[in-house]
Amino acid sequence: MESPGKMRGLIEKLLLVLLLALTGWAAYVQFSSVAARALANRQDQTLYIAILTQPAMLFSYNPASGKTVLTTINRRKAPTDPAENADNLFRTAGVEAEQLRYYIPRTLKRNEFWENFKYDLSYWRYNPSLAARALWEYIAAYHDKRTNVNLAEFLLYGMDLTQMEVADFTVRTAGKNAAAKKSRSSKVAEDHIADPVEDRAPLAVDDRPLVIEILNGAGKKGAALELTQYLRNQAQKGLLQVDVLQYDNYPGPFQPKTRIIDYTGRLAQIKQLSTAIGINVEIESEKQGTAICDVRLIIGEDFKQPL
Repeated sequence: MESPGKMRGLIEKLLLVLLLALTGWAAYVQFSSVAARALANRQDQTLYIAILTQPAMLFSYNPASGKTVLTTINRRKAPTDPAENADNLFRTAGVEAEQLRYYIPRTLKRNEFWENFKYDLSYWRYNPSLAARALWEYIAAYHDKRTNVNLAEFLLYGMDLTQMEVADFTVRTAGKNAAAKKSRSSKVAEDHIADPVEDRAPLAVDDRPLVIEILNGAGKKGAALELTQYLRNQAQKGLLQVDVLQYDNYPGPFQPKTRIIDYTGRLAQIKQLSTAIGINVEIESEKQGTAICDVRLIIGEDFKQPL
């Protein structure tokens, strides 16, 4: 008969093997999801996460291209049940059931959530506690069933976010013509979620200069002219492929923040432009068939002229 010590040792080994097996099984289940596989293997596949603020937001991300698009959703009537609301959003976008991912933040104010997200993304490198807070927020949300993003997906998304800046995000907005059509359209058309923004003119294919319109919304005299001269000087030196078509004052109230509005989808070049002049803001995407430029840069009060 085996001694109690040997029996206890055998039981401990069996429990350890069982624990390792359960851990391996849990990891397999976590990393075998559609999103986890796409993130881990950098697959050319669009992933969606609905942020159920009021109004809701839909993030689409392609791990292969690194393109991230935020589509804001304005619905007349949204379901009160969060899971049903997320399900309806994804069905509208044509997303399969296993791809459904949603998150309900503590703050339901869309603008407040978006500004906090941009702040954390910009400053977590200088303040690591922001990353720790994001992890704690995820744990709390998962415990409270405010998200169905599993731990593996959260970690993989987090790893990708560490390589991104605010300028890597494209925000889908409607132009004036689109807004007018939307007001006359049916509810089905109103709820339609546009396809993700693609970089339709990457530098490798289309290397013509980026046509820019600069508007001064900062209230600082000569700001648009000064930036125009700087960019034209950079273009003459061959440091930037840009062509400032025109500059003028912004026909509206002073803008507290600088904005970049894309009209033709030349996202790679726009990102180069924003980096060159020290702007780290999201790219607003509008479709206007009559646009006279590729991008409109609206100088805000926060803008600092590059040296």
